[in-house]
Amino acid sequence: MKFLSTILILSCIPLIQCWSCGEGKITEGLAWIIALPTETKSINKCCEDHDRRYDNFCSGIGSIPLKTADFLFERCLENTNNRYARFVVKPLFTAAIQLNSWWKKITNNFC
Repeated sequence: MKFLSTILILSCIPLIQCWSCGEGKITEGLAWIIALPTETKSINKCCEDHDRRYDNFCSGIGSIPLKTADFLFERCLENTNNRYARFVVKPLFTAAIQLNSWWKKITNNFC
């Protein structure tokens, strides 16, 4: 049983390394586990676009406000062709982003 668990974990490592959802290894792992039953490529693309918009805003080259970036991220998740992504992943990822935005607002650390 331990052998099978080890193989399963090791087989997932390359997939997680290409994953762009979450901030830090713990939230990346949780986001990946949540998204795993669905089409992770489209969800990952939504996360990459969201991160790029945040990075552009924080570096002063983007004109899209952070709230708009969050809204576009939610729309991207909503437009996936998978019901699980729309009805499970989207609400959970949206809640995570709202919590993160709330925390950054309290700590005055938006970028």
